[in-house]
Amino acid sequence: MNKCFFFDTSALVKLYHEEAGTEELTVLIDQENPVIVISSIAAVEMISALTKKVRTGEIDIPCFNEAVLGFESDLSNFHVVAIEAKTMARAADLLKTTGLKDALKTLDSLQLASALAFTETSNLDMFIAADGVLLKLGENLGIKVMAA
Repeated sequence: MNKCFFFDTSALVKLYHEEAGTEELTVLIDQENPVIVISSIAAVEMISALTKKVRTGEIDIPCFNEAVLGFESDLSNFHVVAIEAKTMARAADLLKTTGLKDALKTLDSLQLASALAFTETSNLDMFIAADGVLLKLGENLGIKVMAA
């Protein structure tokens, strides 16, 4: 049975744009051949992250188009966790319990709540993110984490 790795968008973007951490993630995926799990908000967050890279001059339009096309092509291969009312409530609870001291952001709370929702029905082997707050909170919640 394949391992299941939840990719926060901060890590997912590294699969479509070469940057620090890309090589390690690519090697990990090649070695493990995991089921990649993402939150349904990742599709919007990916486009947002890539458009920001265009605006800041980090990538050009052809690179943007290639990354978007690659991501959209791969999307059907990912296990997408839908954000349901229960997941929204859990995200709000995370903000109430940790947001006062740990600077947890709205969309990050939804990412973490999506990963937790996945664990209710399936085994999650790893939560992968490039965000230190998310990694710390995931680890505090008993999830194995990996920095991207």
